[in-house]
Amino acid sequence: MGGHQNYPRHVYHDDPIEEIPRSKFSSKLFTAGSLILGCIFFFQTTFASNISINSGSAVEFGQGVSQTVACSGDTTLTITPQSSFINTDPGAHYLSSVIVSNIPVSCYGVDLTINFYDITNSTPLAIFNTTSTSAVIFNSAGTFSPYRGAGSTGMTVASSSGTFTATFTTPVALSSNVFKLTIQSSPHNYLVGDPGPGGGLIYYVNNAGFNCGATYTSTGSPTGGKCNYLEVAPSGWNTGSDPNKAWAVSARQSTDVSGITNENLPNNSSTGVGLGYNNSLAIVTLNGVYNASSNNYAAGAARAYAGGSKSDWYLPTTAELGLLCQWSRGVAPSVTTACTGGSLNSATYGASSAGFTAWVYWSSSERSAGNAWYEGFSLGGTQNDASKAGSSYVRPVRAF
Repeated sequence: MGGHQNYPRHVYHDDPIEEIPRSKFSSKLFTAGSLILGCIFFFQTTFASNISINSGSAVEFGQGVSQTVACSGDTTLTITPQSSFINTDPGAHYLSSVIVSNIPVSCYGVDLTINFYDITNSTPLAIFNTTSTSAVIFNSAGTFSPYRGAGSTGMTVASSSGTFTATFTTPVALSSNVFKLTIQSSPHNYLVGDPGPGGGLIYYVNNAGFNCGATYTSTGSPTGGKCNYLEVAPSGWNTGSDPNKAWAVSARQSTDVSGITNENLPNNSSTGVGLGYNNSLAIVTLNGVYNASSNNYAAGAARAYAGGSKSDWYLPTTAELGLLCQWSRGVAPSVTTACTGGSLNSATYGASSAGFTAWVYWSSSERSAGNAWYEGFSLGGTQNDASKAGSSYVRPVRAF
């Protein structure tokens, strides 16, 4: 996990700075090195052993410079670095934590990256974990946590409404060396097993991106044609276990769905990743409206789900369902191989709370006018077709 590279030019202050007790520096949150604080730590002349310095009060800062506005918009943030005396031999004062408060809801779903600098160097200082130079905090709908990527070990985050405190377990930056900081916002890079923005779990990541519409138009894609992630609805999305549904309503169980993706070799089709949204729209168009009281078929139930206030949940294709099965069993993702090995609801990739039932799940992929494809989550990864009148389990997913 690296820090951002495009930092703004530093600002230096030659004149003495008036010391103002309990002052805080407020500024907007900016992208790409958008906020720089020229800061000088103020300490008392005498310290006792094992005491915390600046606990409950702000560190003194000098003048800051602002540049490009990012997720905070017109809302100003308060950034408060804190220092502690570490009673080693010899004792020293270290940058031990930083508080960021007044964070607006417009910053939901972003990573906040904080770096510290000395007075002469444009390279960020190591601040914790011996070599970690960036404190990266993920804002998941107002709940803050350390980013799970490389380098997060050694930092804890206490989260409250619009505020977090990042504390470094073993701080390594001497307070006397810290003169500047930057705080930046950027889109969150989700990892497999992360909580998703829809309240589910991320089960597939494609950094290069995949098309997520049958014709790659706005009607077939919830994100304008390109997606990087697949998120699965959580266990209990249906206020209980996964429901058992027919694939189509009784009047449409022998009707071909116009415009749907037919996959004759279902688990060998990488182009099937991202097409479930378009398929589900086509199925719902043919089968009728969906809502809480009439979602009596698979795609209708999936489309009726609105977890995380998202309206783009759908019934996955066979390719998406195969990846979901592999994730649930702790098997490495591959659309060219069947879902075999591992164990259901494995903890390997974060599926331990997924709560899948050891049976078959419907896909949105149609085999024929009367049959559709399913995935066997407990049958050696079997993908086969069955009558649309038959019942299989349903679990919604979404692409973004």
